[in-house]
Amino acid sequence: EMDGNYIKVVNVIPGGPAAISGKLKPNDRITGVGQGARGRITDVVGWRLGKVVQLIRGKAGTTVRLQILPAGTHPGGKEAVVSLVRNRVTLKAQEAQGKLETVMRGGQTYKIGVITVPSFYEDVRAEDDGNSNYPSTTRDVRRLILKFEKEHMQGLLLDLRNDGGGYLPQATALTGLFIHGPVVQLRGRSGHIEVLDDPEKAPIYTGPLAVLVNRYSASASEIFAGAIQDYHRGVIIGQNTFGKGTVQNLIPLDRWSSRPIEGQIAVTIGKFYRITGQSTQLRGVIPNIKLPSAINPKTVGESSMPRAL
Repeated sequence: EMDGNYIKVVNVIPGGPAAISGKLKPNDRITGVGQGARGRITDVVGWRLGKVVQLIRGKAGTTVRLQILPAGTHPGGKEAVVSLVRNRVTLKAQEAQGKLETVMRGGQTYKIGVITVPSFYEDVRAEDDGNSNYPSTTRDVRRLILKFEKEHMQGLLLDLRNDGGGYLPQATALTGLFIHGPVVQLRGRSGHIEVLDDPEKAPIYTGPLAVLVNRYSASASEIFAGAIQDYHRGVIIGQNTFGKGTVQNLIPLDRWSSRPIEGQIAVTIGKFYRITGQSTQLRGVIPNIKLPSAINPKTVGESSMPRAL
């Protein structure tokens, strides 16, 4: 996110090149970006976030170097250069993780299940290959809930902070673990409205539920949190979410070219609406209980982007 004239690292994605290297930390500030092992480093202080992201992104297997002002170091202090090999984030590192916490309140002891969902994922290739144990967000969360219930769980907290979304069918499937019915509406450019129902036969958990979100909770996270809120199934806690309520298709740039052209263009083809008819676009999901956050909504979120729909 933007921190004055600097691009500040908010978190490091598990399983990504930065996390694997261990050299990039939250609150580090990116002051320059270089391509390849010896390319000139471009000073990016004062640049917009989107422009810097474009410089950092690239083909898997290529090298990018980041000039870093470490967290806590004053401007003008000693900088470091971190070399990273671009690669895909491994699915294993993005899987849901959980633990059963013991909490004391008013002399009483409560067992609260805490499940962190980094993304909405599904190993489609493993499923197509006939692997009955293919990983997915819904499968992994279901497994953790059943495990915790055997250990006498009395409440559940789903942590969707920093979850930027992912595979849409997993958003509706995960919602189906807690409610039964329509989850979200999708309106296409022609005006046709498709109602997406949860695919589960029945909820598997009916106990107390809370969902923790922040400004980086986006897209599929907002579909899930919005449905939980609309059905009054649980309490949403945290910060207004990202506000991404649109659907895009990726079109290769060389689709109509006789020569290879790298890259893709994202074309908006539809918009999501909650079961109440509200849109999450720009607005996001407004939590029932708001918590203070260091994330600045003026620099993070769909509404902070130029010419947002």
